[in-house]
Amino acid sequence: MIEILYYDNEIKKAEIKDIPKIKDKKIWIDATGINKDELEMLKKEFDIHPLTAEDIAFNGTRIKVEEFNNYLFCVFYGLKKTKKFEKVEIDLVLGENFVISNHKKQIDTYSELKKDTEKLKSLFEKGTDFIMHKLLDIEVDNYFPVLEEIDDEIEKIEIEVAKKASPKILSQILGLKRELSGIRKVTYQQRDKASQLVKNNYKFISKKALPYYRDVYDHTIRVHDTLDSYREATANAFDVYMSSISNNMNEVMKTLSIIATIALPLTVVSGIYGTNFDVLPGQHGPYGFWTMILFMILMSTSMIYYFKKKNWF
Repeated sequence: MIEILYYDNEIKKAEIKDIPKIKDKKIWIDATGINKDELEMLKKEFDIHPLTAEDIAFNGTRIKVEEFNNYLFCVFYGLKKTKKFEKVEIDLVLGENFVISNHKKQIDTYSELKKDTEKLKSLFEKGTDFIMHKLLDIEVDNYFPVLEEIDDEIEKIEIEVAKKASPKILSQILGLKRELSGIRKVTYQQRDKASQLVKNNYKFISKKALPYYRDVYDHTIRVHDTLDSYREATANAFDVYMSSISNNMNEVMKTLSIIATIALPLTVVSGIYGTNFDVLPGQHGPYGFWTMILFMILMSTSMIYYFKKKNWF
């Protein structure tokens, strides 16, 4: 699906076949899942390089900023949370009086922007570089609600780990750690490419628009730094989990050692009285057996008292 908006004293809509008639106007072409024929027409009308067209057609292009004679080509990634964290590729082509945005699925925030005619009119009047800034800014800002969800998830994991370590919690920690690592790689590259938009003098980004692009760059830094702190918090949660497991194991070993220590002298006593000698003290006395049992009880009680006093359990 392709939606075309252009400015002619007001915001108007057009179809792809109308592009040759409105090429002298300021145009925003928003493509959702562009097909081969549509891409070929855009390639022809806006003199798009075959390599750029190939990147637009292929989902999974690396983050980049490339300048051509008649346009600036950028690939950035947004982020959204469904059942898992999903990266959203956005291809942007910025020309003198046009901007093309391409994405595989519909982006709700872009749909909302299209409905805000007053906002769009203001952007068109300033220039297509302001439209591209807005599209970038929207997607970078969309990271922050997702980051809040990640923060909540980390907090829940920390609470669960503090209560009781379990294999399920370990699976959650490792899964989150893996996802954060993948997102961080994207934001790291995105931060660098956003800095290129600010520091390099691209002819399609006006000096008036540069402060706005600097703001986007600042936001990419914030996103990356936040992810760094979340990654550290996840690593800490993993360390706490391992410490908890180690402590639990120590408690088990301590308990088993105490039981074995208490049982050892009892085994010695019972072993002595289980020998085959004919003469043993108290062997033939009426209270010999009960004397031995009482001695074993007193010995066990004394050892337990001693262990308690030493705070061994």
